[in-house]
Amino acid sequence: MKRIVMVIGGVETLEYFSYQMGKTFEEKGFLVFYYDLKNEEQSARTLKKFIRTGETALLTFNFEGLEKEPGVYKEGLGYIWDAYKIPCYNIAADHPYYYHERLRDLPKRYYHISIDRCQEQYFKQFYPEFEHLGFLPLAGTELKAITDERTMDVIMTGNYTPPSFCEPYIHWINEEYAAFYQGIIDDLIAHPYQTVEEAAMVHCEREMGKVPYEELRIAFSKMIFIDLYVRNYWRGEAVRGLTDAGIKVDVFGKGWEQLTCSHPENITLHPQITSNACLEQLQHAKVSLNVMPWFKDGAHDRVFNSILNGAVCVSDKSKYLCEELAEGEGVCYYDLQNIEELPYIVKDLLQNENKRQDMIHNGRQKVRTKHTWEARANQVIDWLAF
Repeated sequence: MKRIVMVIGGVETLEYFSYQMGKTFEEKGFLVFYYDLKNEEQSARTLKKFIRTGETALLTFNFEGLEKEPGVYKEGLGYIWDAYKIPCYNIAADHPYYYHERLRDLPKRYYHISIDRCQEQYFKQFYPEFEHLGFLPLAGTELKAITDERTMDVIMTGNYTPPSFCEPYIHWINEEYAAFYQGIIDDLIAHPYQTVEEAAMVHCEREMGKVPYEELRIAFSKMIFIDLYVRNYWRGEAVRGLTDAGIKVDVFGKGWEQLTCSHPENITLHPQITSNACLEQLQHAKVSLNVMPWFKDGAHDRVFNSILNGAVCVSDKSKYLCEELAEGEGVCYYDLQNIEELPYIVKDLLQNENKRQDMIHNGRQKVRTKHTWEARANQVIDWLAF
């Protein structure tokens, strides 16, 4: 019988994704073992009894189980995955430049999976020494309805870090470098349809000419603060724009008390909550605000979760998302370059319940069919090679 090892006990969101996919694997007849990073000693003992060469694969997110954790790696011996010839499939839920240091000393049978097609292209270009398996976007989960009453106008689920947090990183070398980094940030804010690497490449070539990819990938890995800066800049602009226009927004996540706006009375702060609790809260909301974490050709699970749980998602665009969901199919799009139009879009939705219901009706069945974790697990099954 085929066996799959999945990893829990790390990032809560990734653990939730793993459990959702694991249900489908079990329904398809796979044995699933959840390796617990919070209880490695016990998990390591059970893992050795579970795995079988030729019958077992590791499926993980963000290199969990691939970071030389003591339960699966021993100095001088290496990974247990190599000892048993186990293929390791890693779904990278962030851009490859976040993982430059991690992309070393990996198991021999390592397969990289991207959640965004721009990130897939980047990985193939800058890390040709690895095998890239494919594109697997994030997905959604539908809970059984717990209420028909939608008491929140707008919900925003996710953390906020003020861009000022990045200032020490902008200035970490000298003022010449600071001006270089700030130029990339300003370019991305003025032209937010670009990926970070597209903008950074233009600025690097302008300053230094053609640079070998081995050097560029190191340089880009030192610029992840730019990604954090621009995604949080726009996240703040979106919430500020709504609240300053008189729209009530409930935010669930860390850091939002640091957002400055003219009408803070329109923001209701809630602490960070679990993935399942986020889904429950979506069932209380009329509109769910999404600001892409700079996925220009992928999708965030927040979009699919919103539609599946009855909240119209108002989101900025990505190429992939627009291919999958047309305007009105559970989603209403806004343009970051014209973010001043966002309050008008949201007010129109809040004032028209029938329109919201029609949009959810138009999008929910498509999302149920194509964009759940069950659908993603079935795609992975097609890829598995034991």
